[in-house]
Amino acid sequence: MPANDGIVAFFGATGGSILACLALALKAGYTCSALSRSSDKLQTLLLEHDVSQSIIDTHLAIIQGDIRDTQAVARVLNPQSKSDTTNTSRTLQLIISGIGRPPIFYPNPLNPTFDDPTVCQDAMATILTVLRSLPPSSPKPVVVALSTTGISSRARDVPMLMIPFYRWVLAAPHKDKLEMEALLQAEVAKPAEERMITNFVAVRPSFLTDGARLGTDKIRLGEEVGETAAPAVGYTISRKDLGGWMFDELLDGQGKDKYAGKMVTITY
Repeated sequence: MPANDGIVAFFGATGGSILACLALALKAGYTCSALSRSSDKLQTLLLEHDVSQSIIDTHLAIIQGDIRDTQAVARVLNPQSKSDTTNTSRTLQLIISGIGRPPIFYPNPLNPTFDDPTVCQDAMATILTVLRSLPPSSPKPVVVALSTTGISSRARDVPMLMIPFYRWVLAAPHKDKLEMEALLQAEVAKPAEERMITNFVAVRPSFLTDGARLGTDKIRLGEEVGETAAPAVGYTISRKDLGGWMFDELLDGQGKDKYAGKMVTITY
């Protein structure tokens, strides 16, 4: 159940997985904030996900801006509640980030490019920088970061047939995801009084599809922490199932404690 005084901050909310998670959070009564380069686009997408305008107006603060804009990010992490007539800020409890950019297959589909190859690490660096600027007494949130399979140095977490595709097409964004994970690992390695977050969960999905939500009974999970890795190996998972699992387990459930400090692979 949602905490009455807690804020859940979303980054990358117009992407399929994070959008699905945000929609479920709003319909469940959570108070949320979200960064979007287009507030109109995010509102339209939420309406298409059966989130009513009244819920959007009451439970969501949309901040229009770019992930590298520290002032915009600060407004997402420290928003004023729409329903709070005293204009006091609520406590930030959880950050869910799914920032990323798709490959560009034009003009050469055999040589895809990426227009922002460091967006994931830059996003996380900005979030951590802004957290450091908050008052020292501010509660330290948990960060849920959307990463990817195919980047583990501990164990193979993708089918053999997909390895060439991952190494050829996705080399640049995978390097970016690794750097993002490294920032989180470095942050929680600091002494407790110096770190800006309580902990993190890095979610590593297999190849994402636009399929329907099949349900948690179709999902398989694996874990990697430190030198120990036992990943779940699979081909795909839908964005709706990924977002649904993130909501059920990491936001509405106890997964942020169960998987604290871990990389969680998720697939069918």
